[in-house]
Amino acid sequence: PARGDPPLRPRDLIARGVPVYRETMTALKAVRGVMDFGRFVTRPRAAPLRPTGVDPEAARALSRGQSGTLTERTSKALLAAYGIPVTREELAESADAAVVLAREIGGSVAMKIESPDIPHKTEADAVRLGVAPSEAADAFDAIMAAARTYKPDARLHGVLVQEMVRPGIEMILGIAPDPVFGPVIVAGLGGIHVEVLRDVAHRIPPVDLAEARSMLDGLRGAPILLGVRGVAPRDIDALCDRIVRVSWLAHDLPEIVELDINPLMLGAETEGALVVDALVKLA
Repeated sequence: PARGDPPLRPRDLIARGVPVYRETMTALKAVRGVMDFGRFVTRPRAAPLRPTGVDPEAARALSRGQSGTLTERTSKALLAAYGIPVTREELAESADAAVVLAREIGGSVAMKIESPDIPHKTEADAVRLGVAPSEAADAFDAIMAAARTYKPDARLHGVLVQEMVRPGIEMILGIAPDPVFGPVIVAGLGGIHVEVLRDVAHRIPPVDLAEARSMLDGLRGAPILLGVRGVAPRDIDALCDRIVRVSWLAHDLPEIVELDINPLMLGAETEGALVVDALVKLA
């Protein structure tokens, strides 16, 4: 400033919209961010093609007139309308019905409370895994009792009896709100990778298979999907397909505020990617 002018303070520059940094490295990171964003918005990109097996009208019929958090069963039905494979499951409204369904599904089953007022079922101790058909009646009663204790005024539709899924790598996939871009697609490795490392990628929907693959390639845990230490490579093609379909769901149904698929169980090559649990939140 010229002699006699008031001192030029950082807060005065900030008030005028001028970025101010205390360290050179921070300023260079900001410049890098601007350059990356410029490359992103100017990159050549063909219009993504809508995948086959997508039924927007069926999905809209499930969300029409609804608000807030949908049940797991309805959330999965919405995903199935977009050709996304989900676990086999049925709703039991009584202990006897739970036994019948467990026998029909065969083997051990998972049992979970079905309530629009209890989205986080594990917190309510309203989940049982590896339940044999002979144990289904007792599991039904225990789950209903736990749900009533956790939230006495909750609407309880019954208990979801669900196939147990063979082990694989847990992934997360979903839709999250962004204050600038609106709904964005989120994908990453689940379990400790998301809870501790926050190893996730984001994109603006809709995306194509190439962009879905670039999301996975950018993860720090990407080598896990390719096969390490004797673990077979994962079915990355199936995972990319699920990312593309979720991106079109976000594009077609803007009333979806959030979608949380956790976990999406990713099998070895050709084994596919199956939705184990999902919750949709509507505006």
